[in-house]
Amino acid sequence: MAMRGLVVFISDIRNCQSKEAEQKRIDKEMANIRQKFSKPADLNGYQRKKYVWKILYMFMLGYEVDFGHMESVGLISSPKYSEKMVGYMACSLLLREGDELLRLIINSIKNDLTSNHDNFMCLAMGSICTVGGREFAETLAGDVQKILLDSRTKVFVRKKAALTLLRLYRKNQECCNPAEIASRVLDLLDDSNLGLLTSLVNLILGFCAFSVEGWDEAPRRAVGLLTRVVVNKEYSNDYLYYGLPSPWLQIRLLRLITYFPPLERDTDGVLIDRLVTVLQLIISKTEVTKNVNKNNATHAVLFEAIQLIIHMGPSTDLLPQAVALLGRFISIREANIRYLGLETMSRLSQHPDCAGDIKRHQSTILFSLKDADVSIRRRALDLVYSMCDHDNCRETIKELLTYLANADFALREELVLKIAILAERFADDLAWYVRVVLQLIQTAGEQVSEEIWYRVVQIITNEEQLQQYATETVFKALLDDARPPENLLRICAYLLGEFSHLIAESEGMDARAQLEALNAHMSSASLPTRALLLSTFTKLAHIEPSLEEDVARVLRPQRAAIDQEVQQRALEYTALSSPEFVDLKATVLDMMPAFPERESAVLKRIKGHITESQSEGIKKTDVVMDKIEQADKREGRAPPGGGGGRGAAPEPDLLGAEEPEPAPQPAPPPPQPAGGIDDMLGGLDLGGGGGAGAAPPPPQPQTAGGGGGADDLLGDLDLGGGGGAAVAPAAPVQVVHAPIDVAGLMSAGSSAGTAPDGGPLETPTFISLCVRNEGVLFEDDLVQVGLKAEYQGHQGRVVLYYGNKAPTPLMQFHVAVEQAEGVSVQASIVPQSLQPRQQMQQMLQVECTAPFAKPPALRLSFAGGMTNRSLLIKLPLAPTKFCQPLGGLSQPAFFERWNGLGGPHEAQAVCDLREKPQNMNLFNELSAKGLKLAVLPGIDPLPTNLVASGCLALKGRQQSECPFVMLRIEINVPQSKARVTVRSTDGGMSQFILREVVETVGTA
Repeated sequence: MAMRGLVVFISDIRNCQSKEAEQKRIDKEMANIRQKFSKPADLNGYQRKKYVWKILYMFMLGYEVDFGHMESVGLISSPKYSEKMVGYMACSLLLREGDELLRLIINSIKNDLTSNHDNFMCLAMGSICTVGGREFAETLAGDVQKILLDSRTKVFVRKKAALTLLRLYRKNQECCNPAEIASRVLDLLDDSNLGLLTSLVNLILGFCAFSVEGWDEAPRRAVGLLTRVVVNKEYSNDYLYYGLPSPWLQIRLLRLITYFPPLERDTDGVLIDRLVTVLQLIISKTEVTKNVNKNNATHAVLFEAIQLIIHMGPSTDLLPQAVALLGRFISIREANIRYLGLETMSRLSQHPDCAGDIKRHQSTILFSLKDADVSIRRRALDLVYSMCDHDNCRETIKELLTYLANADFALREELVLKIAILAERFADDLAWYVRVVLQLIQTAGEQVSEEIWYRVVQIITNEEQLQQYATETVFKALLDDARPPENLLRICAYLLGEFSHLIAESEGMDARAQLEALNAHMSSASLPTRALLLSTFTKLAHIEPSLEEDVARVLRPQRAAIDQEVQQRALEYTALSSPEFVDLKATVLDMMPAFPERESAVLKRIKGHITESQSEGIKKTDVVMDKIEQADKREGRAPPGGGGGRGAAPEPDLLGAEEPEPAPQPAPPPPQPAGGIDDMLGGLDLGGGGGAGAAPPPPQPQTAGGGGGADDLLGDLDLGGGGGAAVAPAAPVQVVHAPIDVAGLMSAGSSAGTAPDGGPLETPTFISLCVRNEGVLFEDDLVQVGLKAEYQGHQGRVVLYYGNKAPTPLMQFHVAVEQAEGVSVQASIVPQSLQPRQQMQQMLQVECTAPFAKPPALRLSFAGGMTNRSLLIKLPLAPTKFCQPLGGLSQPAFFERWNGLGGPHEAQAVCDLREKPQNMNLFNELSAKGLKLAVLPGIDPLPTNLVASGCLALKGRQQSECPFVMLRIEINVPQSKARVTVRSTDGGMSQFILREVVETVGTA
């Protein structure tokens, strides 16, 4: 029945001629509704329904609604469907997950779920899917599960039950046990209704995203359903979408199979044959048409099928057919299909059996580099890199160098890095390699990173037969260029300083010509390059004594240079020319020795090189690295940096949290900083790592915004060393639990990452992060989790950084926060996949609502390679993060509060001190920064003791109402021991804070 008042109101709003007129009509109606709601006894169900509909209409127009919520909640309890529907509608729109009013409707929803009224059950489940959260999952998941598995449930209700259970499971994985109901859910797949099957497969995918335990029969069921739909055509016309039967169901079934290990021909031969038949039909029937919607549907199924073919590997014998089909797609005019074809072919190229088939389309792929669409050019570049090998490397690099001249500025740096690594990797002629890098520098200019010229210098220094040719070629290039790139000047300066004597007999290349050519660019060179040029000039004068006066004239003005490095070099090189330093001069200016073999600096740079795709807004990863690693394995070589030899480089740290330890260097004399008289190259790292004659590169100036501190959540995450309140955790004392061996818990085949007692895993950095605001929370062979946070009063913001260390993507990537009493955490959504060597971040909004002793936990699950992992990690959210310093207390006031918090609220331990007791800086820093307590000097009778106080900030409370936290450290100076006492209004919280202090200041 139409509601006349609602119709008139909507008509009035539509007829308003101005914003002011509409606002006036809205205000009038809101005032009327408020007046009506003030006398609820005078309203019947129809009137409540009408007024709530009006409120919803105003809310949908964008006006703020701050009343009517209780009336909406009351309508849910109505026995009439029309009133119950508007009640559920209003609660779904006006309320949000976590709203306290939602607790009022849980019983009504539970009553509707247990009723025999199908429409009521559907309304209730629709509301759960909209606003249901963790509390809904704990209370209602069992009822929804009963509806799903009940044999009497109708199809349309079962569909909603499957999707509702999926929603609740994503909110709280403890609401049900998927493994226990796996067989019963799989039995439901025998139904003939494709809509129900789509919902059930969605549910199974959601379960398997967290764990595939108990779902071993799922691939067999998925193949059977695909056979029914694709081969046997068992479907009704209602599920045909542009002639394609239920494409959404096909996509999910194909994806479900990839969640499990590839089928084996020996044990699943019949099943593989049935799957091959399905895949062949999908491949053979996919054509490009003029209908965009049909193309989207058919190609969505096709590309999912190709992903399954890649997952299955050679067992299906369909890889060549997939490559041939993709070869047709990358040559058509439709940009979207070309893009998908190139992207999928890039993944196929990593399969060794497809390399030859993909090379047949090399000309088409290279032509795509000239496409007008930048996203297609990016995908074509990825494919060119991944298909490069010894056979086609010269042609490929030639094309890339040609493309580099006109490439987009945003692509140049990445393109330069990859050309350099491919040229080094597949070079069979080092002279050709030098020419390629030289052309690269001349073409790209400033886009060439320092790692590239470091690596070139290292290779030339180690290859004696290459030195003369390289020096002559680079010097000629310098002479031919009036304004040479900075890196070309640096390479030339280094090579002439070491090998100028090899070309001194050539025409126009004597020592004086070399000096004049380099000095011509002295004024325009950057400061680091000037420092390198001074080293070269001094070496030239040492080789050719007739140049000493000329070099002295060059050094003289540089002794007053503003830059400290340039000035120091000029002064020291001038002093080095004195007669008393003749023997030292010969030693210092001797030729650099060969560099130890180590991982290429370019290779290390490209491993962690991730660029932001401007056209797509997503992070793009390097494809060639997987290709290189596969080639290493095929050829029996150890991976770069692996092997543990003298030049072995550690595995790259995606979050920058662990810097490799430098090789031991002889300590320089105190007056000489790095780059002094003993370092003629000014601290250049020509290949990374230590070794004879190789020094680390000079520190680069930090750009604005980089390396932000703890108060800059959006800055670059710098979790490395350096200052702050970062203190090493000490051995446990009394109440302190010993750190857990994460490596032992996370074995290669393990799927569980929990503590031995089944609770959350406490990582070795847990306590350290309780007194710091940034660091690495967890790390294993696949993933690294970093943390950066800031806190203000009872609120905090925590950014979690997830880095994929594996060479393959991490799929089914799910993150959830298990709440703890006293702390409220709201987490942002993260993508369900993490590409190799890619990093993504997640924001947590944290609020302290009550004293607590157990922090929340982070549940992280993903599938990497052949391993499914589920981790439950304690978050370092300590009570002290929410403390506010409470200073200004007198001695009587402090001890009055101190004595009032004794008994069960006290925690105490004795420990050996990590630093000398006389040094109070550690305690002051710990209290002010780590524990956020106010240090109170002069309170304790003994001056060596420390007392501090603060209060725990709580949501909705004034400071005077917040619980106190008080700390006292009594120090025994002769024995270097301390007794730490913590008192607060909660005994468990006191134990937590005590452990923070003891493990921070104590020692083993």
